[in-house]
Amino acid sequence: MRILATFFALLGLVASAATPAQADRRLTREETSSLRSAMKDMNCSGGKFEFDDGKFEVDNARCQDGKRYDLTFDQNFKLMNKELESRASRGGYYGSSRKNRSNNMRDTY
Repeated sequence: MRILATFFALLGLVASAATPAQADRRLTREETSSLRSAMKDMNCSGGKFEFDDGKFEVDNARCQDGKRYDLTFDQNFKLMNKELESRASRGGYYGSSRKNRSNNMRDTY
């Protein structure tokens, strides 16, 4: 009987450890609207929206100064963090076919 109880205890432990963490999720229309409104108040727009670890994240938002930022908002859409996006960490732009017309060199966004 004791072996059976130990077996079920270990089985429960393994099952809970194998459960993946909550992944990023898409935002609802209401959340997207509220997030865009909060970004507009900051003179920022665009970017990739997601909800992760209990907060809203916007990757590569372009703000009024022309630079791109990673923004983090709490669940009440108040800004928690505004981090300048470095060129090295921007994914998806490597090998871009966009060209800088002034000197015929590729942009390195």
